[in-house]
Amino acid sequence: MKTCHSLPVITLACLLGFLAACDTYTPVPRKYGFHRIDLPAQTAYVRFQNERCPFTFEYPDYGVVTRQASDSCWVDINYPPFDLKWHIAYRDTRAEGRDYNTIFEEYRRLIYQHSKKASRIEPSPISVPAGRGTWFEVYGNVGTPVQGIICDSTGRHVIMVSCYFQTALKNDSLAPVITFMKGEFDHMLRTVEWKAGE
Repeated sequence: MKTCHSLPVITLACLLGFLAACDTYTPVPRKYGFHRIDLPAQTAYVRFQNERCPFTFEYPDYGVVTRQASDSCWVDINYPPFDLKWHIAYRDTRAEGRDYNTIFEEYRRLIYQHSKKASRIEPSPISVPAGRGTWFEVYGNVGTPVQGIICDSTGRHVIMVSCYFQTALKNDSLAPVITFMKGEFDHMLRTVEWKAGE
């Protein structure tokens, strides 16, 4: 009988011990989990212009032009907040003696080399004020989730744009950036303008 009555006393003593231990607890920060990515609330754009390029376009003002080839119209625009780069290449079919379809097929084959790592590749035809082309979305853990190619109405001027991540993060962690940059990429293609007389 004495043990039955002492059971609530022991339970109460244990509870008080636990409560007293909480007062001495020192919080410890958790280890970092996912990479923190802050997306711009609003984007301002600047117009890209280069004497060697027969076109202009708008790109986000947080982009930095890091390479402009002196002998051709090949351009890199880096986006430091996202460890990401746009590589822009220009081809003149008249100067090369080849047609748009030949250049497009070469570009398409390069994109489909990602099939080894990509879960799927979705091409979509696009029509923009500067002309027509194809937008490729590459899904899976690949470094180039978005690529595009457009040409003018004559098929002479061709622009190819690839979006490259320069980080070891997996694409599921980068999903918000990929979605956001698809919008920026789309804006870039829709603001391409060919220079008069080119």
